[in-house]
Amino acid sequence: MKVGQSMIAFRYFAFFVLLLAALLSAIKQMSLALDDGNLEQFTLWTSVASFLAGLPLILW
Repeated sequence: MKVGQSMIAFRYFAFFVLLLAALLSAIKQMSLALDDGNLEQFTLWTSVASFLAGLPLILW
């Protein structure tokens, strides 16, 4: 693998790690909203999590 290709692979890996962290954070926020019984916040975080989960499909 050439240097340029490994940099591209590293960027993809870093992007997916960041995306996974953001998705896990959104799921945690969904859980907290459910514990509080706050349906508006739950709906917001569900939308954010759905967008993050669909982002790889949108970009490819």
